[in-house]
Amino acid sequence: MADNQGTNMTESMPRVSFPLHRPRLTLILCLLFTVACGVGTSRYHNTLDFRFFFSADNPQLAAYEDLQSTYGSEEFVFIAIATNDGSHLFSEHNLQALAQLTAAAWQTPYSLRVDSLTNFPYTLANEDDFLVEDLFSSDANLSLAQLQQREQFALREPATVNALISAQGDVAGMRILIKLPGVDRALETPKVVFFVRDLLARFEQDHPQFNTYLTGQIVVDQAFPESTAGDMAFVWPAFFVVMLVLLGLIFRSVAFVVFTVLTAVCAIGTGMGLLGWTGMKINAAVTVAPIMILTLAIADSVHILTRYRLFRQQGQDKVTALGTSLYQNQVPVLLTSVFTAAGFLTLHFNDSPPYQALGYIVCAGVIAAWLYATLLLPALVMIAPHRIRQQTPKQAGAAAGMDAVADWVIRHPRALFAGGLVVVIAGLACLPLNRINDDPVKYFGTQQTMRQHMEFVNDRITGLGALNFSIPVAAGQPVTHPDYLNLLDQFSQWLAQQPHVVHVDSMADIIKRLNQSWHSDDADFYQVPNDPEAIAQLLLLYEMSLPFGGDLSTMIAPGRQASRVRVTMNNTAGEYHIELNQKALSWLQQHAKRQPQIISASAPLMFAHIGERSMKGMLIGLIGSLFVMGLVLSRLFRSVKLGLVSIACNVLPVALAFGVWGMLNGNIDVGLTVTLGIAFGIVVDDTIHFLGKYRTGRQQLNMNSEDAVRFAFARVGPAILITSLILIAGFAMLGFSAMNITANTSILTTLTIGIALLVDLLFIPALLLIFDRTDHNHHSEDPVHG
Repeated sequence: MADNQGTNMTESMPRVSFPLHRPRLTLILCLLFTVACGVGTSRYHNTLDFRFFFSADNPQLAAYEDLQSTYGSEEFVFIAIATNDGSHLFSEHNLQALAQLTAAAWQTPYSLRVDSLTNFPYTLANEDDFLVEDLFSSDANLSLAQLQQREQFALREPATVNALISAQGDVAGMRILIKLPGVDRALETPKVVFFVRDLLARFEQDHPQFNTYLTGQIVVDQAFPESTAGDMAFVWPAFFVVMLVLLGLIFRSVAFVVFTVLTAVCAIGTGMGLLGWTGMKINAAVTVAPIMILTLAIADSVHILTRYRLFRQQGQDKVTALGTSLYQNQVPVLLTSVFTAAGFLTLHFNDSPPYQALGYIVCAGVIAAWLYATLLLPALVMIAPHRIRQQTPKQAGAAAGMDAVADWVIRHPRALFAGGLVVVIAGLACLPLNRINDDPVKYFGTQQTMRQHMEFVNDRITGLGALNFSIPVAAGQPVTHPDYLNLLDQFSQWLAQQPHVVHVDSMADIIKRLNQSWHSDDADFYQVPNDPEAIAQLLLLYEMSLPFGGDLSTMIAPGRQASRVRVTMNNTAGEYHIELNQKALSWLQQHAKRQPQIISASAPLMFAHIGERSMKGMLIGLIGSLFVMGLVLSRLFRSVKLGLVSIACNVLPVALAFGVWGMLNGNIDVGLTVTLGIAFGIVVDDTIHFLGKYRTGRQQLNMNSEDAVRFAFARVGPAILITSLILIAGFAMLGFSAMNITANTSILTTLTIGIALLVDLLFIPALLLIFDRTDHNHHSEDPVHG
């Protein structure tokens, strides 16, 4: 379709002509709609509950909540305390300090109990009774010999080693069990974390010989929004600077930059606010939504303003040039917006609600970006004064460069196709190198305090990996039955022999320790007694002697029909948790044949499975979106061949990017599963623009394939290059996020966009030149405007 279409065209398209002839009314309506939607941003319900990452029907979440309802809260704060002056941790002075910290930790909001090296229950047999006292009490006045004796006990006792004291005896641990009310975790979580941080700051000030390290799921929950806030202080300003510089270089017009940014900002306000009116629950995962919306909205404006500037440079007046640009771009921009929105809607099939929310928000923002690009942007252009500079030598050179690329592709289609095919095969061959492996520790960057504290605790005292097994007794047996306790003991010993397991805690260990204490600490009696009544008596005496907060409710189920075995590992990888859990359940199935159903659960195990569940859901959503896209484009292009090409060329960049990721890293976490939807939604943009213009050349203008390729390069080549560079720059800025889960997603998305650019400008033309040689007759109607 010729570029000199005039005002009659705009008059025949009501939605195109309205902002041209009623720009002020359009501007007012758009701004009012933006404000009305934007108010909704205050209605989001922000949560710090890590369980929000899991859908309501998640089986691992159900098992975790079942475990909590049986044994109480699993949430805790863990503190590691290490000396920094070379002093002996078990010196009387240092132990006094640890005892004081333990006492102060009881004041932590919502705390249920505090377990530490100093208050570990030390049992002494006293005639027909047990004497249970703190291992290192602040007022015990122990002699040097007694201190040494208890130090030796602490360093050999399975319940303390790699849990409350490191195997080397140089790092002590403290575990504060927390039960949040759950009314508003956004207030409750920081209340706990801030209290403990302040407590440790004062402790280090009073006792400078110590360094403390803070971990635990509650601390991690608080670290997510804090890390995001840090990103907002750097990533957002840097992103805006990069966008402004790029737009300035592209347009060389302050007015065009302002038009584009205002349009994008309104799209952000609408997308974020519209979903806010639903009262949707969100967390830190959705904070990247504004950057995504902004980047995609800028791409829409670039397509329209680039053509508008070209028509003005060719001598058209403002109304005609803008109307022609809108008319030519309205269907491609609409299609790309719809398919981009559909790509983000595939996040609905992700198993993680925060990423579902991200998909909904960006989808709304993308549709808003289309609406404002075709209404608000033209209104701003019509109202605000601006200069159109004549084509500069650089612009002419860029156009000539695109023509040169087109000529080069036309001369070497078979070589490009063959080379592309080799790259595709190599990239697809690398896909199996990827593995779904969520590791919550690696969600944080290595420079973050949270990551450093987690790694210190994991390497120096205990593991951050965890599994819990609730093992019921056989029918008719009490938990004190020797057969049941021996099963627990055998299971614990088997677990302790597995790679990366650093600590196992079970009821059998308590019974063996009590039996040894009852027999004057004779090591030969460190075993489960054969008499059920003797075991029950030992356990009763022990429980009657325990202080407040030291009961066994976290280990023995109500009704005493089951008990828990807790396993701690220093390997935090999700695939390891899944592997060990499966091996443990197989062991129990083989050795505990009479036991009813066994529950296994933990927060790390939940995260280990979420990537796999999310990937399956994303693939289902993506396949459905591709099928719909193929049908729509085949009908629109009136060519099944072009519809199939569009599907293939939208899948290839995503597949190749994951292939490259497999070579570079290979770990796929829940954040990277989101990339399937994000990348598909983005790469479809340029493919539709290129194929749409190629189809116009072939079917509308009756060109041969070579001329149609040149036509497509001339019409949309520069815009494809510009929008791709903007998208790459925008998502690359997210790569500077302190959160690895965000940075990795941005890296993979940026890689996908770069590959898509090469596919659109090199592989698609070569494919068309080889397989689309049939001549076409002229068609008078053109659904995809020239």
